[in-house]
Amino acid sequence: AAPVAGAAAPVAGAADAEQTARSSYGAFLQGRYDDEISGWRYLETLGLERDQPAANEALAERDAGRPEKSLPLWIQATVGGEVDGFLWNQRGWSALALGRVRDARAAFARAIDRATATQTQAEANLGLGLAALADGSPKIALEPLRRAAVAGPYAIAVSAQLSAEASLRLRDKQAAVTYYRQALDADRYDREALLGLMRLLDKIGDNRGAWLTARRELAIDPSDEEARKILERNARYIPGDPDEAAGVRRIARPALDPAQKDPPLPTLKRRIRVGLYGAPDGHPATITRCYVMVNSPFKVTSKAYGVMKTGAADDQWQIQYRPDTAVVEVRDASGNILFISKEPFTFVPDAGPRGSVLIKSARIPDAIGVDIGDREERGEVTVFPNPWGFRLVDEEPLELYLDGVVSLALPDGSPPEAFRAEAVVARTEAAWAMGHRAASLENVDVLDDRSLQPTIGVSGEMRDADVAVRATDGDVLADRGEIARAPQHDDSGGRTADGAASGVPGMQDVVSVSDAEKPLPDWRTPLDFERFVHEPPPEGLYSAAAPGPTAATARWTRVLDARDLRTRVDQRRSVGRLLRLIVAGRTATGRVKALEVVGPKGTETYAGFDEIQTLLSPGSLRSTLFTLQPLYDGKYLSRVIVWGAGTGTGLGFSRTGAIGQAALGIKWRRIVERYFPKYQIRNLYRAEEWRRPSPRARRIPKGVGPYRRTLNFRLEKKKK
Repeated sequence: AAPVAGAAAPVAGAADAEQTARSSYGAFLQGRYDDEISGWRYLETLGLERDQPAANEALAERDAGRPEKSLPLWIQATVGGEVDGFLWNQRGWSALALGRVRDARAAFARAIDRATATQTQAEANLGLGLAALADGSPKIALEPLRRAAVAGPYAIAVSAQLSAEASLRLRDKQAAVTYYRQALDADRYDREALLGLMRLLDKIGDNRGAWLTARRELAIDPSDEEARKILERNARYIPGDPDEAAGVRRIARPALDPAQKDPPLPTLKRRIRVGLYGAPDGHPATITRCYVMVNSPFKVTSKAYGVMKTGAADDQWQIQYRPDTAVVEVRDASGNILFISKEPFTFVPDAGPRGSVLIKSARIPDAIGVDIGDREERGEVTVFPNPWGFRLVDEEPLELYLDGVVSLALPDGSPPEAFRAEAVVARTEAAWAMGHRAASLENVDVLDDRSLQPTIGVSGEMRDADVAVRATDGDVLADRGEIARAPQHDDSGGRTADGAASGVPGMQDVVSVSDAEKPLPDWRTPLDFERFVHEPPPEGLYSAAAPGPTAATARWTRVLDARDLRTRVDQRRSVGRLLRLIVAGRTATGRVKALEVVGPKGTETYAGFDEIQTLLSPGSLRSTLFTLQPLYDGKYLSRVIVWGAGTGTGLGFSRTGAIGQAALGIKWRRIVERYFPKYQIRNLYRAEEWRRPSPRARRIPKGVGPYRRTLNFRLEKKKK
């Protein structure tokens, strides 16, 4: 389904219809809708209905922001013959986009009659519910929305969200609260439901509920000023410790037993520096107070003074920043000052690699977007004072760090081979980061948040993850003799993304692959792609064999309010009330590369995953594998329906796909090789493996990190 270069202008003769269809599809991917339309019109003049040119032309007019031209084409596409429920649904959406509610209802009702799949019925009932809301009939909307939730698991979240809206219009606030919570249970990424619940709880005076939902929203989008105000307004009604009220993770004492000898330790040649309490600004959060416990006798050292103090196992010390003197005080359990410092100092367990340091009750002035729960970390923890407090960095063996990463990456009960595949990918990303860290005072390789891959520390480690890390001790992915980039995501939707088309540096050898037991059919037309994101996942996807993931991971629908979109656009540049939202380009795998927002005052473009997510749903857009169905109020946008597939960037390793393959009996090497066919598996600790000739050897740009040379074993050996 790769696009064909050149315009989609008519070509001579019916024999060239295939080329015209290919060119039209290529124009669709490139966002050249007028060129695409000319191709479909040409096929229509030839009388070739195999590719349903009228339906494809209707989609092109919709995507170009011309709904008044789209509806007549859908009427044409649904006249005569065996027209399925899917096409009638699209006719219904097109009518609803123009405010023709009666025509929309008739089309959706016809779709239910013609539907051969429950998901098509669910979509039609969703359309009937939205039509009733648009017509000012919220009571009528509730029944079809209920049927939508019953008919298909992929419609539960959006139908519950719209049911909450209908209940609010009927002044049934308690029902609305229930529906919003149902939507979030079905799809935790449903930010529209979260915002609705937050605003409603604040309005009805549920102080604790409003405060908790505001915290949850700010964890998704720290820039949300409305949520920050609701949080501050309700905070004064929260008695006692706010962290306790929020259910923050608390740990009484270290769990790691320093005397335990089983299992044996893995290879400990390389150490990674992990910035604790990772913050949205890309640095460890600044802390003003915390408590520390070590699981064995320990010493506190600094470069300037050597050993400063010693302590016994399970001694609890307090570290506190004093703003009046700009120093960090360390006190014992009785409150006695042990020492003060403006220089970094390190807690070093005497138990060596079996030692751990527990960080408790960290107080962070601006904790928005930071996991402030307690965490027990293996290795040594260094305190870095700064003018506002201090930061914490854990230095531990790479293999031990991976236990916490792999434990968080996959759900409990995943097959062992999936854990092993995940261990190799996580080790590769960590090793790559060690060679490419940005310069900072703390010399941090990675953070413990989701900026690269999260880790939870000892308290969240699972035995299955530990076994997998040991079984793959040191195994990583290599690209042309260097540590590779090995991105991962939750669910590919069926096809992984192409790295070269992603715009992310260093992804040229991350290629798109089918995430299924057998090759999936290519999309010949935009209509094929539209069906793909509306309908349930095709048969044979590896993710279908994965136990545990919610339906929303694979297919999801969001209904966005144009007023919220405008608010986010205005934060960059005001274009006025929104007229159109247009997909300006897609990759060969269908993922959106850029969106254009058009208003009376101009056009603004959002390119790349991060910017597109910032526009549509900050911190909560599941993927860019979607299509848009705009709804209008006159000539202005009122809502935008997003039909999407998959979760994450789609680049590289699919976690649900890996779980599904492992459940089918596929070994970890084959799983990893499927997602990274151009990479080789090497071992960090066996230098001879890195001397194997690479068929694509090339010069690798020097990284910024100090570990770059030591990770290239060919150079290391030559140097020796």
